[in-house]
Amino acid sequence: MLIWYLEGESESMKFFAAYTSDFKTIISLGLILGTALVVLYAQKDIPTTIETVFTKEQLDETKYFTHRRHFWSLRKTIVFTAQVTVVAFAIFRYCRFPLSRTGEILMMIAVCAEYAFASFVGRKLRYAAMMIHSLLDVRIKRNLFKARELDNINWYVNVASTLTIIFVYVHVMCYYAGPFAYDTMFKQSVRIFLILPAIMATPVLLIFNFYPREVLRQLYSKSIDLEISKLMRKLRNESLNDYEKRSYLIEFNKMCRDELRYNLQLALTDLPIGITILAMVLQALLQ
Repeated sequence: MLIWYLEGESESMKFFAAYTSDFKTIISLGLILGTALVVLYAQKDIPTTIETVFTKEQLDETKYFTHRRHFWSLRKTIVFTAQVTVVAFAIFRYCRFPLSRTGEILMMIAVCAEYAFASFVGRKLRYAAMMIHSLLDVRIKRNLFKARELDNINWYVNVASTLTIIFVYVHVMCYYAGPFAYDTMFKQSVRIFLILPAIMATPVLLIFNFYPREVLRQLYSKSIDLEISKLMRKLRNESLNDYEKRSYLIEFNKMCRDELRYNLQLALTDLPIGITILAMVLQALLQ
């Protein structure tokens, strides 16, 4: 309506076509806005889960609280988001949307917002992964595997990484193939920078999607070791011979390890995460 009022129906229709079909901004902006809202709403889940399972004394032995402070830092979030937004402005300013001045400004606001929301999500995923990583230094004092006390972390990991990879794929493919003017001094050489979100997201998404599972596996494995030690002490007072005790321990250990491996193994459905990112970058470069 603003463009219609300022510049007429013709320019308004051009902007509508660019926003909906030429660059599909309506889809990519909606995806990253939805992802950012999910991450914002669920960002407390990982710290809450960790601090419910472990005591402050246990976490004080790690760098968890340092990473948590960075995770919640509003100032650092704003600074990082502003830096990424400036990069987005530079890239799309030199690509240049083939629209009127008002239409170009509105499209620039939209794509800069996409980068801003994406940087917010990426930063949250990064420090969430670092908080999870810090748990490797925690001394396990009880069996966490029996009630799967840390499994809530996987929900956040799966939802956040899946939504982010969908956005990155849509964003890169739509804008890389978009009909930019490329009439600035850099011409089409600036086009390569349109795959920057995929390059930035690749390490974060791969690490965040796979590494937390390995951390949980190690923590649960320590829990199983602790439970086996307790079981060994109990069996000393049982009226069983050494062979029966050993057989019971071996069977218990095997059952727990198999269950742990089944619950946290990388399924075939996880492979497309890495393959999609790689294919996305290669497809853009080979076009």
